[in-house]
Amino acid sequence: MKVIFELRKEKATANGLIPIQFVVRAEGIRIRKNVGFSTKENYWTGSRVKPNLKKEQDNNYQFINDELQKIESKVNDIFFFFRANKLAFSKQKFLEQFEAKKDEINSNFDFFDCFEEYLTSGSLIKSYNTIKAQRTIKNYLKTFEEETGFVITFDKLNDLFYEELMKYSFFEKEIKNNYFAKIIAVLKSFVRWSIDKNYTTNRDFEKFKGIEHDVDIIYLTYDELIKLYNHDFENSRLNHVKDFYCMGCFTGLRFSDLSQLHRANITETHINISIQKTKTQNHIISLNKFSKEILDKYRGTIYEPLPKISQQKFNDYIKDCCEIIELDKPTTITWFIGTKKVQNTVPKHQLITSHTARKTFITNSLLLGMEPKAIKKIANIKKDAVLDKYMKITEEYTNQQMDKWNNHEK
Repeated sequence: MKVIFELRKEKATANGLIPIQFVVRAEGIRIRKNVGFSTKENYWTGSRVKPNLKKEQDNNYQFINDELQKIESKVNDIFFFFRANKLAFSKQKFLEQFEAKKDEINSNFDFFDCFEEYLTSGSLIKSYNTIKAQRTIKNYLKTFEEETGFVITFDKLNDLFYEELMKYSFFEKEIKNNYFAKIIAVLKSFVRWSIDKNYTTNRDFEKFKGIEHDVDIIYLTYDELIKLYNHDFENSRLNHVKDFYCMGCFTGLRFSDLSQLHRANITETHINISIQKTKTQNHIISLNKFSKEILDKYRGTIYEPLPKISQQKFNDYIKDCCEIIELDKPTTITWFIGTKKVQNTVPKHQLITSHTARKTFITNSLLLGMEPKAIKKIANIKKDAVLDKYMKITEEYTNQQMDKWNNHEK
């Protein structure tokens, strides 16, 4: 489908003004329609009107060009309407949509087709993991629609929808409050994008709220980390997983960034890498003695700079590693489902994942006395609130240590 603008030269007036028309070509069908404005041929660029000279009479070029842009946007919206609703293109239906009021066109856009377009366009600027997480939320909303019978449209994004989604999420699926907050955040981002694209004008979604609670930060203590680092597993795969995990603990790099690490990123003293999640270019991290030892271990091997492994398998294997070295301390995690507080106590090794490596680096760096500003820079933390959560943990730890004075008699 394509739209162009052209002059109807056969309709030129005596004073040289020529009507402008748009021409649509789609599926072998050609549609021509006057836009209601005229210009002289010497001002026409082939698609827009160029400014007149100062000594010439005002040719109203800016107003006409703005209107042509609006028409082009409206035609493109109609093209998407046909695609989204899987309709065969026809001249009659096109003209009906073109003459319809904006809100009438918007009401016909399919919610999930627009969501898919949002994900596709976002994949050009967002990381793979971000798009994957957003697609999971799109699928969650689709499942909500199928299981509840509540058909989601842009017009129905109102208080009733929000209440039904909360009831479904908390009482049927029992999802955590923090994940519900992510669903709402992604939904809001998508609908704002849809408003910008003129797919909807409904702003009721702005009232939707997702309440987040502080999550338990699971990390290895310094002693646990060194115990893991020094252990030689009989299985080479577990040794590879251990080294990969410990590299995250000693650098603060995320799993996704360690997976993209190449020899070209590494010097004798530093790592220079582009951070995938925050789109930070040339992020430099100094190597300490532990991270140097890990890189030296694989230098000149087929695994250089680090062994590669899928994140799903990694999370299974790192639990095995931590179980073997007996990280069995009962650990309680807390979360909320709606207003219900839920707690679960399990051996610590069951809670260790790729994400806990970075948390281990940040927490132990604070406990070792590193400056928060330095940690924020090394770990590429963009928000102060993120580091504040770790500061609370270290405060609790130091308070516990101070309590040891109370365990001794005078």
